[in-house]
Amino acid sequence: MRKERNLLRKNWSNLRAEIANIINKKEISKEDFRPLSTNENWEKIENNIINIFCNLSHSNKKPTWIWTDFKLDTFALSNLAQRPENYLDKLVDEEENVWYIVNETINESDKFWFYEGKIKTIQIIIGESWFSELYIVSKKYEWLITINHHDTLIATGKTMSDKLRGLEIIIKKNPN
Repeated sequence: MRKERNLLRKNWSNLRAEIANIINKKEISKEDFRPLSTNENWEKIENNIINIFCNLSHSNKKPTWIWTDFKLDTFALSNLAQRPENYLDKLVDEEENVWYIVNETINESDKFWFYEGKIKTIQIIIGESWFSELYIVSKKYEWLITINHHDTLIATGKTMSDKLRGLEIIIKKNPN
């Protein structure tokens, strides 16, 4: 029997509503940040991310935490002087539209909420809301950044792991 999964059911917490309230309260424009609608192909985006960035094992089953299965050059930083999201605008061009994907776990079930936006606005959203795992992905699927539930900042893909390595050098020279 197939279990029906309605994304709008009440068993998901209020994370998506919380983000909508932040958008309204901060008067964030749709050009700077917006949720993907249910009519947009978020499943294709998710599949592209998994196929491009992850090693698939277990009969091509989607990994629970994709950051544990990266197949491209990857670099991570932890125990940072500041919250990891404070460094995102040092890695991503402020004018670039990117995918912002936030993970919500309820009763041991995971749901990824998909958004599109600019990094400075995404930093505002992150600072005002909560997350278990989050991903920021180039819309060209060139790179991916994640902040996991351990507050580790992880980068993979074309140039992004090297950018994070460079940021580590800067942080070590000037920790604050």
